[in-house]
Amino acid sequence: MKTNEAKKVSKVMAEMSAQSVNPVMVAVAPIVNKPTEETPKAEEMAVSADAEKVEELPKVEEAPKAEAKGKKKPTKKQTAEELQAEIERKTAELQKCLADLERKKKLSSDRSAFMSALDDLDAAEAKLGEEDGFNSPNYKLKFSGGYGSGEIFALSNRFVLVEFIGFMRGRIKTKISEIETLLIAE
Repeated sequence: MKTNEAKKVSKVMAEMSAQSVNPVMVAVAPIVNKPTEETPKAEEMAVSADAEKVEELPKVEEAPKAEAKGKKKPTKKQTAEELQAEIERKTAELQKCLADLERKKKLSSDRSAFMSALDDLDAAEAKLGEEDGFNSPNYKLKFSGGYGSGEIFALSNRFVLVEFIGFMRGRIKTKISEIETLLIAE
């Protein structure tokens, strides 16, 4: 290498080391990109290095601005707490719905029992209508003092029994309509 060329190379290297960009990459890039052409002078390389540096700076600055403008990502602890609160709220709603369903199931069961009792009363009234006598041999209305005690008195008069069946039918129908109103309203 000639001394004149050596001075040029050392001068270029000194200018590159003064810059904040990678001097090796700047020096090697023109040779690698255009191997057949002459290598550019040090001033040209310095200008191209500054241009590359200017192009890189906005990219670096844009990333923090985008992060600052975006919403903060929730931490795992916050997300877990929110999910736990949501689970507890949904569980409470489900418990309420389950209790409501159980209550409606009981009302429906009561309605079915009253409907069955109505059918039994209708059948008993039909049989009492077929009888001719004053007292019914098939049906008696018994009054007793308690579960284990004996009978106080019994009525077997079919006219009294038919009237009692009519009274009971009216009361049962009223109760069935109340239950149906509750089931429909909720």
